[in-house]
Amino acid sequence: MRRHIFTGALAAACLIVPFQAHAAAPAPPDAQSAATVWDKCEAALDSPHESHTNPDVINVHADLKGCKQKMPEYSISVTLYKEGTQVAHNSGSGKNKFKARVVANWPPPKGQCHSYSAKADFTITAGGKTHHVTLENHSQGTICIKK
Repeated sequence: MRRHIFTGALAAACLIVPFQAHAAAPAPPDAQSAATVWDKCEAALDSPHESHTNPDVINVHADLKGCKQKMPEYSISVTLYKEGTQVAHNSGSGKNKFKARVVANWPPPKGQCHSYSAKADFTITAGGKTHHVTLENHSQGTICIKK
């Protein structure tokens, strides 16, 4: 998978490198969206796919990882869409973690093929400031659940 990782001066100012500035660039269908949020923490959203651990389920993973310090407070919200219609949503939050994952799962009817997309919002609160990034990703073509 090819990754888009955005880095910048995050030291004293804790700047967010804007993901939206790069969103217009066409990404290959297998691209994983990623952006630096705070203290080198990387927000990542994989492509919606057939689950490797739960047969006949479509899922998407939203991750915060790579942090050099524990995130004082974080939240992740991820939504899975089937051809533009929301089919699953999940969120999670916590404190003092180096990494976090939230997964949205959906068991579609068997024998159907659809295209999927996902959107995730990541927030880290540290030092009295809120750092936020939103990522979107799409399935690699249609996904078929076998009968």
